[in-house]
Amino acid sequence: MPSYKEQFNLSIFDYSPVGYCVLELVLDDKGQPVDWIYRYCNQAFADIKDHSLEEILDHSFQSLFPEADNKWLHVCYEAAYENRSSETDVRKEKNYHVVIAPVGKTGFCSGMIYESEKAENKNTEINDPMPDENYIVKKLFPEYVSLYRIELNSGKYEILRLVSNTNAKKLADKTSGIFNSFDEYSKVYADTFISEKDKAEFLDWHLCRNMKKRLRYTEKITYHYQSISEDGHNSYYEAYAAKGKVDDETFTIFLGYRNVGSILYKEKAIQQKLAEALEKTRLNNEIIDAIAKTYHYISRIDIQEDWFEEISNRDVKNLKYIKAGILSVNNEKLCRQFVAEEYQDAFFKFTDMSTLAERMKNEETIAMEYQMKDGNWHKLRFIEKKRDENGQLTHVLCAIRSISDVKKKEQNLIYQVAEARKDAALKSRFLSNMSHDIRTPVNGIMGMLDLANCYPEDMEVQQKCRDQIMKSSKYLVSIVSDILEMNKLESGDFSEKELTFDLAELLNKANTDKQVQAEEKDVDYVVDWKKSDLRHICLKGNPVYLKKILDAVSDNAVKFTEPGGSVHVWCKEKSADDENIVYEFECSDNGIGMSQEFIPHACEMFSQENITSRSKYEGTGLGLAISEKMAESLGGTIEIKSRKGIGTTVRVTLSFKIGNPEKLAKAESHEEISLEGKRALVAEDNELNMEIVKFMLENKGVHVECAADGMEAVKKFEESAPGYYDAVFMDIMMPNMNGWDAARKIRSMKRIDAGTIPIIAMSANALAEDMINSRISGMNQHLTKPLEEKKLMAAFKECQRKI
Repeated sequence: MPSYKEQFNLSIFDYSPVGYCVLELVLDDKGQPVDWIYRYCNQAFADIKDHSLEEILDHSFQSLFPEADNKWLHVCYEAAYENRSSETDVRKEKNYHVVIAPVGKTGFCSGMIYESEKAENKNTEINDPMPDENYIVKKLFPEYVSLYRIELNSGKYEILRLVSNTNAKKLADKTSGIFNSFDEYSKVYADTFISEKDKAEFLDWHLCRNMKKRLRYTEKITYHYQSISEDGHNSYYEAYAAKGKVDDETFTIFLGYRNVGSILYKEKAIQQKLAEALEKTRLNNEIIDAIAKTYHYISRIDIQEDWFEEISNRDVKNLKYIKAGILSVNNEKLCRQFVAEEYQDAFFKFTDMSTLAERMKNEETIAMEYQMKDGNWHKLRFIEKKRDENGQLTHVLCAIRSISDVKKKEQNLIYQVAEARKDAALKSRFLSNMSHDIRTPVNGIMGMLDLANCYPEDMEVQQKCRDQIMKSSKYLVSIVSDILEMNKLESGDFSEKELTFDLAELLNKANTDKQVQAEEKDVDYVVDWKKSDLRHICLKGNPVYLKKILDAVSDNAVKFTEPGGSVHVWCKEKSADDENIVYEFECSDNGIGMSQEFIPHACEMFSQENITSRSKYEGTGLGLAISEKMAESLGGTIEIKSRKGIGTTVRVTLSFKIGNPEKLAKAESHEEISLEGKRALVAEDNELNMEIVKFMLENKGVHVECAADGMEAVKKFEESAPGYYDAVFMDIMMPNMNGWDAARKIRSMKRIDAGTIPIIAMSANALAEDMINSRISGMNQHLTKPLEEKKLMAAFKECQRKI
């Protein structure tokens, strides 16, 4: 906050021989003046008051002069709050002239006191009342062009002097008499010679009751106004009122007027300069205030004197700087204490005052960014403040602001650019890998077809070709499924739906499939029951995600284990309470293993440690990436431990809710169930797919009825007798009504078999989300296309077992 000296630009009075001060009025709770505080005074004023500057500044009048009369309080109040000036001659050992005037800010006024040769009574002391009326008249007669004696209680008055060729004389000649009261006289004068904009103020000052009120607390009052003559010529006058005889019955004053045009013009010029200085100071303060809103710290620096002084500090807690001092010394302390070590040399070089003037020779501002020891970032800027007559920089402003948020955004942008480049590289790698992975099985299929065409009669070659085509087709389907699944997970579209499932049954299915795969490769796949602990098998959660995670982990273990090796899997309970349980699923192999550098990247998309792995070990490299995304969506984790050439252990930790066992059916073998004579309703809009399903079912003795879409399937089921159909095979994506809606329609029918008839989904939608939606819509199983007869029949038999 600038000092009062700076606020009012008062440095011009510091060495003036005229005593000058600025007072701030102190008001009581009723708004009446009770004291004032000296906010500025120059040495000349302090000498007149017989005190030092330090004793006067920011001290109150009553604390400095407790015995003094407070007659000047109301005069100062008029200047501070009513914008009125007053002046008088007083004596204190010497003759002085005193002027009390406004300073342009409410609550403040100025006082000017200087020696005067005009005072005639050598014994008169300051603030003492005039001794008698004869003195007053003698005092006023020489200088004042009109003089009146007025009794303020009655308003009666008498004219003591009227100089010719004045407005007052012209009015007296025109009216040929004395008015009933001075208030009446003042009104006629105002109507004749005072402009409309000044008339109200003129009358307010001249009303007898108001003059009495003001003179009750002082001996003299003054008022300046502009009078307009009949020829349009303007003159400036001073009204001077002094107390005369005052007792319980009378309140007499002497009121004189003098022309002060020449004096007022000079005063107005001074006031104009003061106003301009105040406006300049106000603008400077506004600029500093505006800068201070942006910058947390601002100081002014005298380059030549190596001196600084704080202007504002909005962050004293973090910017613990001293208010003023030698710049070079304090700058070094500040730098060592607060600036991060890697930026200290640059900070010293930038803040070196010995080179600053040259560096800013052609610059108005320069800046640098640096980091603090607490991790925050600051920006320091030097701003030109003053140059000497040769253009050499002598003073600057030092402004500091925090740019931590900006730096954070900058770093985020850098990170985003890096991520964008990473995504671009990933996309390029994705296209390259997909080109390889898709073209490889397609090339195998096309090659086997060409080979089969060359040997149409050789059944051994034909069977070999069909087997290879089937193998390549399955691999191609797995690639497409993984890509679609990863895309779904990358978009953040996780399934949060919960289903009740049998953990033992799920593990049995997963391990059975992997045992078949391991046997084909001559890898020993062991379910380690000694390490397993399954005290809760009825769980509530996402069984589809769980199975896909376990399939991916065990698939990798088998894939990267050489023939003759082994894979061990087990599951154990980590913790449990009445509602929730945490399971750890582990898979350990003695395969090729991974290096320690590669382990953190093992779950990245298309991640395989060796380039040759893509040719030797089939796979997209998406298995663990998909598993990690699914585990994260379930609130779980995947931990990998591996050693190159020794093997790998993967631990999956997942949390589930404990389910209701009553909702689970007991497991039974379905191998002995016969499908001969069973009747199935098949809903499929694709004729080729319909022909394939019909062939598979009829080949096992199943009677098949067809429906072209979900709506037709619902209608046929609704029109059939209860128990007529043994199962419904339902495609998902069909016109008129999709498979999920058709299943819901069937389940909602009020007939005995609506809730029990098996509904098996057959869909090209192979995502985990689709499988879960099938379960939620009321379907018992979800088979993905292309269909395999073995899986189709197993699903049919399993559903028959559970009826």
